Amino acid sequence: MLQKMNLLVVEDDQDLGEMIADSLKDLFQTVEFTTNFDTAVGILSDLKPDVIVTDQNIEGGFGIALVAHARKGNVNTVAIVQTGNPSLELQTEAARLGSVEIIEKPFDAQLLHLRVSQLIIAESMRRKMDAEQKPELRN
Repeated sequence: MLQKMNLLVVEDDQDLGEMIADSLKDLFQTVEFTTNFDTAVGILSDLKPDVIVTDQNIEGGFGIALVAHARKGNVNTVAIVQTGNPSLELQTEAARLGSVEIIEKPFDAQLLHLRVSQLIIAESMRRKMDAEQKPELRN
């Protein structure tokens, strides 16, 4: 059974952000949604999201910068960055960060749900393997 994880959705389009959060809520223990960078940074320290779904261009900053900031506090965070302009620079930064997928807008809600589900499964498997490789401390 998969461990329920936490999701942060950051999208400057209120309606789209609410649709994304609502469509993914069944996959997560906690879902937080905001429309701007600064609020998202504040949420990061409290929520420590396992998954971030963010628009690249958000009020006050960029989605890829938010992911980089999140990684400083939680190295296990995986992300999907949505953009209408999947530039080589953005793709290079996503590759450098690792575990960041770029989805071009407009996107299909079912595709997003599938990609997020795949990220959750991969991350759950990675965590399970990490836990099995670490020997338990015994006194």
